[in-house]
Amino acid sequence: MKKAEYHALKRLFYTRLLVSFAVFLSLYWLNQYTTFFKQLAFLWVALLSTQILAFRLHAPRHLNLFIQLASDLILTGFIIYSSGGYDSPFIFFLGIIIIAAGTQASILLTLITAVLASATYVATVYMFANAHMQSISGDQALKILLQTSLFFLVGGIMAFIARRHANLEQKQQDTSIKHQQLQEIHGQVLQSMQEGIVMLDSSLQIQAFNPAAADFLGISEQHAGHHIHSFVDIPDELHEYSHNGEVDIFRHEISQHGHDLLLTFTRLHQGSQASWLMTIVNITETRALERQLAEQDKLASIGQMAAMLAHEIRNPMQTIAQATELMGLEQKNQALENIITSEINRLNRLVSDMLDYASPLHPHPQDVDIKIFIQQALQHIDLENKYDIQTDIMPATLHIDPDHLRLVLDNLLRNAMRVSPKPASISVVFKHQENTWQLQIQDHGPGIEEQMRKNLFLPFQTGHKQGIGLGLATVWQVCQINGWQVSIDETYTTGACFIIQGNIKPENNIGNTHG
Repeated sequence: MKKAEYHALKRLFYTRLLVSFAVFLSLYWLNQYTTFFKQLAFLWVALLSTQILAFRLHAPRHLNLFIQLASDLILTGFIIYSSGGYDSPFIFFLGIIIIAAGTQASILLTLITAVLASATYVATVYMFANAHMQSISGDQALKILLQTSLFFLVGGIMAFIARRHANLEQKQQDTSIKHQQLQEIHGQVLQSMQEGIVMLDSSLQIQAFNPAAADFLGISEQHAGHHIHSFVDIPDELHEYSHNGEVDIFRHEISQHGHDLLLTFTRLHQGSQASWLMTIVNITETRALERQLAEQDKLASIGQMAAMLAHEIRNPMQTIAQATELMGLEQKNQALENIITSEINRLNRLVSDMLDYASPLHPHPQDVDIKIFIQQALQHIDLENKYDIQTDIMPATLHIDPDHLRLVLDNLLRNAMRVSPKPASISVVFKHQENTWQLQIQDHGPGIEEQMRKNLFLPFQTGHKQGIGLGLATVWQVCQINGWQVSIDETYTTGACFIIQGNIKPENNIGNTHG
């Protein structure tokens, strides 16, 4: 017998016990049936002992129910017989017993109880009539028939109710079993997941987590209720989003315990206790593969570049050799000297571009006064002051890598000088807003063809005879490493305008001026 069924039988037993006491007190108070009161009490004790014995022996549920209901039928039959038979005021007790049977969600037991109640009623009435030498009239027989029909009707109604109740109980039991199975599957899934799962409340305190999350973050059951910030670095933006509800998904990448981890915070809108779901994905292998592929791409580019560079170096070297031979025949030839100088400068540019593109980049940011920095860069790149470069620079101090910014600025300025037709045709503009800064370098050359724009930042894409197409590729690479954006302003119809844009970080001190 199931625990729930055992408790239900106990409740039925105690309910019947209270009703029996109420009946006995009523009979004693009426003081009309004292002649059989002692016999009734003796019979009640005997039947009660039988029911208690059935409990002690752990009889099956249906047998236990049958013993309890049969005891009530016997006791009620004795009361009806002793209180007047056909004229007894306690006949309705039989209907109550049928209703009690129907509440136990057993169709067969309800129908059997209805049949036994009808049989008890008929047997008790005829036994009383025979014992007192009374005859049953036609009206009385009709009333007995109607009474038994009523018992059967009550039994049928209660059987229908019992069936509905049994179906609902079965559905509830099936639903409970399915829910339990789903919970077990859910637990197994969480236990076996390689991704970490952490449930957080609205204050980002830990509510629950799976073993993978425990391994990634080094947390245990005793850390429930602790703030997640104690175990992982959370960006300030997430704290703001958790209060103002601006976003539902937030992603953040960290390196912890030798792993690269991708954290995804998802806001839960259900009425559950947890308000954020944090998933942790180990992307260490992915990032390592990306770095490996990047290195392979760079090696492939260097190989291609080396082959091209060997070809490019050979031509100027032959020219230099020929020029040198001719210089030995003549006293002085300025044209030959210019050729040698030009070719040597060309070789220097080729080697410099190759080294810039092939060098590994690791940003080392520091405070840089942008106005002074750009002015110095312009002086170094135009030592002979051939170009009257126009500038419009808003004062600012940025926390960036100066060498990387200088590399970007030199490449763009060198391209602008190469294509600009006159000295005063290059402009350098620096401006900033609340969250971003922007550097613009504009020339007034022939512009960039539409076909070239699609592959402009790829290696070895060039429109100049003296270049190998690594300058803009280097610019793109440096911007990617530093988190900057490089683009071309499509609104310019003459010349080209390159735009470098970056975010202003908390370390930046916008508005400082120096000179």
